[in-house]
Amino acid sequence: MFEFDQETWIYFALIAVFLVYFIWNSRRAKKNRKARKNRNFRKRYFARRNEEKSETNT
Repeated sequence: MFEFDQETWIYFALIAVFLVYFIWNSRRAKKNRKARKNRNFRKRYFARRNEEKSETNT
């Protein structure tokens, strides 16, 4: 099969670490974007709901 020296294995390990970090970070960023979107939606929803309540009370 393939015979790699120690330096090559270190390079492979560094590449693997960067790939794992990149994938982890992109998943975390996606989750944060989704949470921010939901938070903004709820904020607008409750603001609109409070305006409707205040209009019906007056």
